[in-house]
Amino acid sequence: MEKKRVVVVDDNTLLREGLCLMINADESLKVVGEAHDGLSAVETILALEPGPDLVLMDLSMPKMDGLSAIREIRRHLPDIRILTLTIHDADHFVLDCFEEGVSGYCLKDATQEELLTAVNVVLSGKTYISPGIADKVMEGYLEGRKTLKKKSAWDNVTPREREVLKLVAEGYTSKEIAQMLCISPKTVERHRSNIMGKLDLHNVSELTSFAIDQGLAAP
Repeated sequence: MEKKRVVVVDDNTLLREGLCLMINADESLKVVGEAHDGLSAVETILALEPGPDLVLMDLSMPKMDGLSAIREIRRHLPDIRILTLTIHDADHFVLDCFEEGVSGYCLKDATQEELLTAVNVVLSGKTYISPGIADKVMEGYLEGRKTLKKKSAWDNVTPREREVLKLVAEGYTSKEIAQMLCISPKTVERHRSNIMGKLDLHNVSELTSFAIDQGLAAP
């Protein structure tokens, strides 16, 4: 039987190595790539030929967060199966991930048995949601997200602006951000100005605090 090809993405080296060992120990699975942030995840996955059958994706990572990486990966590989593995159980994280097309959402407090179940469910073409959040997610979809995600200023921030906000909060300069995102420093400044206007924030300190509250950057 041909093994399913998996890419593991997590900025915690110890956890990532542990996940790789767990996956490789399963006779039906094989790790074919790993990455420590969203940018390297996109590069690694797009360079694989053939592409992976599954991506195990963290959300909170430096340089490019998991959600932005998911969006970019699916832009090139719309049929790829992605299983989110994260500490975040807040409604907006779950719903945002499914809106971007992930196939599963698993919390990091899951047992090894549960995680392998999630992997196999997603690889079979079905959707997996950790039991602790499944009921809330279903309720949110049935209610048209009204009870889970009310419209806020954050909803008006574009994906590119969120990427810029994350990098600003991580301490990168406009020039460094421009190089990472392949845009000009002036464009970075424009994005930052737009973010501050939309969110009514007035300095880098407030931008950083907001990014941490949204799970884009580590405290």
